[in-house]
Amino acid sequence: MRATAGLMMLTSAMLALPAAAQAMSPARYLEAAGAADLYERAASQMVLESTTDAKVRDVARMMLADQARGSATLRAAAARARVRVPAAVLTPLQTEWMAELRAETGLARDATYVAQQRAAHGRAMALHQAYAAGGGAAGLKAAAARVATVVARHAELLKAM
Repeated sequence: MRATAGLMMLTSAMLALPAAAQAMSPARYLEAAGAADLYERAASQMVLESTTDAKVRDVARMMLADQARGSATLRAAAARARVRVPAAVLTPLQTEWMAELRAETGLARDATYVAQQRAAHGRAMALHQAYAAGGGAAGLKAAAARVATVVARHAELLKAM
């Protein structure tokens, strides 16, 4: 029952990304990207500390490293565009996901992590691609496109798990 409710929540979350993402301001884009990054790093760190599955451990390590590089790319582009990067704050959905992940243990936590990361990466990919296609700051658009490429690679990897 809990797994079914969680799956329904993840599915609806993937579909809930605003259609107006292309018209997003640079500051709003950076706010959304920061939240996505914060969630993915926090979830990966939590799972890395508890998993015994080598494949999940490798994915979590890769997520942490790639998220750090992606964040640095966006911060540098924002600085060049003279756009202030807001402090990263989890969204209510991401806070729910973290609570759900915290409540799980063992293989259930690993499975929840992978399912959540699939949903989170779908949303992040849509965010970065939308800003890359229609954002307002040229340098930030280029950075969003680079980050979208990495997120797409993660999404493919997660799909295979």
